[in-house]
Amino acid sequence: MEATNTPGFFKRLFMNPLAVRELRVACRSWKLVIILTAYLLIQCAIFAIWLYIESDSNGLYDDPTAIGRGLFITLSIVLAIIVMLVFPAFSSTAIASEHEKKSFDLLLLTPLAPWEIASGKFIAAGVQSSIFLVATVPLFALAGLFGGIDPAIFFVVLWVLILFSIFISFVGVYASSLVKKAIPAVLVTYLFAFLIGFVMLIVFSITSLALAYVMVMMPGFANMFDPTVSEGIYYVSSMTVTCALYCAFLFLSTTNRLKPTSHNKSTGLRVLWSLAAVVIPAQIALYFLIARTPYHDSSIGALLFGAVYFGLVLMVPAVTAPAEAPVPSRRVRRQMEKMPEGMMKAGGRLFFPGSDRGALHSAIITVVGLTLLGFAAWICYAQLDARIDDKAALIDDYTQVMGLDTQSAFGGGGPASAGGFTSVAMKPESELRDAVTTFRDHEFRGYLALLLVIGITLLAAAQVTWRLTLSGISRALAGVLAGLLIVVWLVVPYIAQLIGGSSDSPERQTVSQFSPIHGSISAMSWGKEKGRAAIVPGNASERHAGRADDFQWRWVTYAAFGAALAGGLLVTNLASRRRILARVNELSQAGGDPLPQPVEATQAQIDAAIAAVTAPQVQPMPTPEAPAQPPPDLPDFDQVITDDDKPE
Repeated sequence: MEATNTPGFFKRLFMNPLAVRELRVACRSWKLVIILTAYLLIQCAIFAIWLYIESDSNGLYDDPTAIGRGLFITLSIVLAIIVMLVFPAFSSTAIASEHEKKSFDLLLLTPLAPWEIASGKFIAAGVQSSIFLVATVPLFALAGLFGGIDPAIFFVVLWVLILFSIFISFVGVYASSLVKKAIPAVLVTYLFAFLIGFVMLIVFSITSLALAYVMVMMPGFANMFDPTVSEGIYYVSSMTVTCALYCAFLFLSTTNRLKPTSHNKSTGLRVLWSLAAVVIPAQIALYFLIARTPYHDSSIGALLFGAVYFGLVLMVPAVTAPAEAPVPSRRVRRQMEKMPEGMMKAGGRLFFPGSDRGALHSAIITVVGLTLLGFAAWICYAQLDARIDDKAALIDDYTQVMGLDTQSAFGGGGPASAGGFTSVAMKPESELRDAVTTFRDHEFRGYLALLLVIGITLLAAAQVTWRLTLSGISRALAGVLAGLLIVVWLVVPYIAQLIGGSSDSPERQTVSQFSPIHGSISAMSWGKEKGRAAIVPGNASERHAGRADDFQWRWVTYAAFGAALAGGLLVTNLASRRRILARVNELSQAGGDPLPQPVEATQAQIDAAIAAVTAPQVQPMPTPEAPAQPPPDLPDFDQVITDDDKPE
């Protein structure tokens, strides 16, 4: 009998039998045909009504370009609504329906790996969604015949809608893996779809209605609405990479839901978070290298937004990676033994399961990512320093760093009075340059202090999660509780400050300084106030210097508190880990013949060791006079299906 050849990776990915089955079932049903026909009829009706309203009695059009722009915007909004309303129906029941039809267990018995099952569901949902997008292209092309639409805008909007539909499909499949009923999965998917779509529509509406106002009030953002070719390529690439990161996270999370509990569920996610820790700062740095350098305030705003966004992204591995079993399963430990020794010594162990490895990996990517963010900030300030060679740009930056560009949101005022601009223009260029560079040096130090505050917060969050895991709480509950504790840490100091009402000025608040939000604000405000104290004359300099000292005290106090919390938890966690490993060694060697490594300890022995350390009264230590009986011989893990092999 001839041996069958195992198909390669790409064939298993693109010729997925589960995806083929899903698409065949979908194409044979009337649901897809009816929904697609109704969608096209709605789009065609909108197209015809719009043409009829805009035409005169003779069937002519006064301004065809306005018709083209109006049709394009209307069709785009309708397609976005269809993505929110229809696309979740193709993905939200992908895995939950298998549970309801009692076919999920049979699906796990097939030769398909968990990632193949997940990819098959994702491919089927994505192909069904793409049919709507492909069917819409001719209508967009007809709208483009009237003119008024830049072809680049057409392709960008279409690509954004494609990314949106793919992301919604991935959210739907992931939601269907969380529950075993179709209705809750549909509700969760629609909740995410409406939330994301609502935010996109609000942003689109605001930018469309207030575009002229924004261009006048914040000219530094004008390049975002009128980008060059290189800037447009950067924006589209950044959106694509960001969507790919989140879709990869949803795919890996769905695959982990299909794996047995004893399998390796950490390596893929840790590789992904390692990439995110490098990619996100790289995107921010490329923004200042590729895009036109905006004004000073908008540049710093982009840096602050990037730091906050990066902190929120890394908060996910901080509350999930340490929430793992203190000792990996026997299957994972055998996989680690088979890996090359050189790769494991070079840091490969960090990507395998284990709460201690998760905490260490989270700390490393936090340090690396924040270091890269500091490098991106250095690039930003270097670009800002390069643009002050122009006298007009130097005057603009000087008015911003001096706080002279205050403008009323309801008219009047202006960037500065005419006399103020005249007096600034009459100053020597060397004086203006020294003032701007001095302020930016202090502001850069404040941004570095902000990164330090964010890093301490992330490290403390990882240690809190690890502490909850070592205390005997389940892994899922440990991550949830850690997230809730972080939210409490963010909010409670502000509420206590509001109730106490000791001071209204941010530099005088005492209780809220222990919140990460206030610590971040104090760090950045310290740099700005320190910079203004160095460039303004007279009594104003003393006032800014006093405020800078107050802000410095606030963020240093928070940093010391966070570092003490993280350090204390680290010492406690290491002590608990050492006791658990010692208990595992003792249980594995209790049979008389000492084993060379604890790798042969069963999962039951590991659970008993954790219980003995966290609750000694439940599982007492065996006395030397009465050694514990050796555990019974278990069959090989790879030949049987134990309780650990049951999928979540």
